Amino acid sequence: MRQENGQEFISLIELQEILGIGRTKAYELVTSGELPAIRVGRAIRVRLADLNRWAERQSYSGSVHK
Repeated sequence: MRQENGQEFISLIELQEILGIGRTKAYELVTSGELPAIRVGRAIRVRLADLNRWAERQSYSGSVHK
């Protein structure tokens, strides 16, 4: 995790690890604009605050079968 101007950024690899998703899905989230990201040279970074806001919107209201 890198901190720039008081904001924490994560790489797509860290995003994959946090969410438990693959590379393709991580790229899909940022290239579609669903998850805001910035590009620094060839690197793509996601603000941790943006990830937290995105995660809050991902509400699952269905019932879970036991």
